[in-house]
Amino acid sequence: MEEITIVECAPRDGIRLGKGNIPLKDKSTFIDELSATGLRKIEAVSFVHPRIIPQLGDAEKVMKLIKKNPRVTYIGVVPTEVACRRAMLTDIDDILVLVSASEAFNQAALGYSLREMMNKILPSIINVALSEGKGIRAYMLTSFGCPYEGKVPIMKVEELVTRLDFMHVSEISLVDSSGMADPLNVKDLLHPLVELKLGANLAVHFHDTRGMGLANAMAAFEAGIRIVDTAIGGMCTTPFGVPDHNVATWNIPTEDLVNMFESMGVKTGVDLDLLLACASMAEKMMKRKLTGHILRAGPTNRVFQPPQKLKIS
Repeated sequence: MEEITIVECAPRDGIRLGKGNIPLKDKSTFIDELSATGLRKIEAVSFVHPRIIPQLGDAEKVMKLIKKNPRVTYIGVVPTEVACRRAMLTDIDDILVLVSASEAFNQAALGYSLREMMNKILPSIINVALSEGKGIRAYMLTSFGCPYEGKVPIMKVEELVTRLDFMHVSEISLVDSSGMADPLNVKDLLHPLVELKLGANLAVHFHDTRGMGLANAMAAFEAGIRIVDTAIGGMCTTPFGVPDHNVATWNIPTEDLVNMFESMGVKTGVDLDLLLACASMAEKMMKRKLTGHILRAGPTNRVFQPPQKLKIS
C-alpha cells in the first residue's frame, strides 16, 4: 500500500500572522496537539532574529515547553550560522536552511547572492549542524518559477539540488514560492530530479495561491514524490510576489491533503479527526477564519441524516 509523509509547517510558517501576540503556552500546546495526530515531522520554530519576526522570537522557550513525542521529528529554521548555534542549544532534531534557485529572489528574500548562499552561508550553517549530529532539511525556493525572473530553468534546479546533496543535506523540499506551479510543469521538473537518485530525499512545498495546490501535490505523487509540506488550515505568510490579501491561508491545508490521499487509499498515518480539532484550535489561536475545505465540509466519508422533506427548488 502506498504511503506519504507529511511535514506540518503551521507552527513555524503560519503562526507569525496571528492577530496580536500569541501566548507562549498557546504555541506549545498547539505543537503538542499536532504531535498527537500521527504527523511525523513538524516545523516547530524559527531561530530568525526576534527583531525581524517578533512573533517567532521565543523559539528557545517554545522548544523547552513542548512535550516532545519520540515519534515526531521537530524542525527549526536557521537562516544564519548564529541562528544555527542558537538552535544547537535546544532540543531541536533537524534544522531547515533556505536558498532560492533565483538570483533575484535570493537578494530580495534572503539578502545574499546565490553564490554567497551556496559557497559561504549554507556551508557555515551545515558544518555546525553536522558537528552536532543534526539532520538537515533545505528549502529550494522558487523551484517552479520566480515572481521576479519568471521561469527557472530545470537544469539550474538540478545543479543546485545536486550541490545540496553533496553538502550532506538529508531532505530537499522544492518550494513553489509564489504559487506559479501547475501539474504539468510539476512533472516536468520532478521526473528528471527523481531520476538523479540522490542520497537526499525529495519533498514538495506548494502554495495554493492560485488554487492548484492539491492538483500539484497529486502530480508530484505521480512523479514519485512521497514527502509533502502542508499547514493546518493553509496557515502561511503571504508568498513573495503576490498581493497581500490579509489572509494566512496560502499553504495546502493539511486536513485537505490527508482527506484526499486517504480517500484514494494512500496512507498518511494521520488521524483526520484529531487534525480537524487542531484546525479549530488554530482558528481560535490566530483569531481569524482559515480556509481549509474539510474543516467546513467534513471528510469525504461523512454521511448525514436526510431531511424529512428535501427541497430542490
